Amino acid sequence: MLITELEKQIRILKRKIARSEENRILLEEALESHIRALSVGIEELMKSHETIKASEERFRQLALYDTLTKLPNRILFFERLERSIFRAKRFRHSLAILFIDLDRFKQINDNFGHQAGDAVLQEASSRIVSSVREVDTVSRLAGDEFSVLLEMFRSRSEIEMIASRIVSSLATPMRLHSNVLEIGASIGISSYPTDGEKPDELLRKADIAMYNIKKRTGNAWQFYTD
Repeated sequence: MLITELEKQIRILKRKIARSEENRILLEEALESHIRALSVGIEELMKSHETIKASEERFRQLALYDTLTKLPNRILFFERLERSIFRAKRFRHSLAILFIDLDRFKQINDNFGHQAGDAVLQEASSRIVSSVREVDTVSRLAGDEFSVLLEMFRSRSEIEMIASRIVSSLATPMRLHSNVLEIGASIGISSYPTDGEKPDELLRKADIAMYNIKKRTGNAWQFYTD
């Protein structure tokens, strides 16, 4: 009788052990399934994050850079100018703005079409960038108007040298298919703090200087104070 009861208890224990083993296997399988699902979820989340970052970068490019020339646009130029003025005040140094307007650009658009005009703007932007230093900011403000923000120059003569290089570069004829196009550029220059301490004021005075030199001769540069 005792042996029979003992055998019964042993059978019950074996069944419990078997069920425990089955439960362990089921638990491991469920755990593996959850881990796989979690891995897939993390991977999808990372892909979504990368997609969002790429979209943000595209929106930033559209918001702050000119689509035709890839240069900083007016918004980004003013942001950088404001930061430059802040540094200039803090460290007591000067900065200058070159306002560039292409000469005879309207004639090219009228005679050869907007496609030719776009090609001229792209070539002009490339020539301006090649004429300045790496630390300078070149931007396209609108239409055929460009600007250059100059910092860390030693003297007025250094500004003059950069402006002269730009004028000379843009005066070189451009070849478009079988046509040779001559444009040139007029440049007005203002400086901080001599001509003002606010971004709008500095750009306005550089624009005035540009208009004066364009009216007089064109294809040249002039300081606002001249």
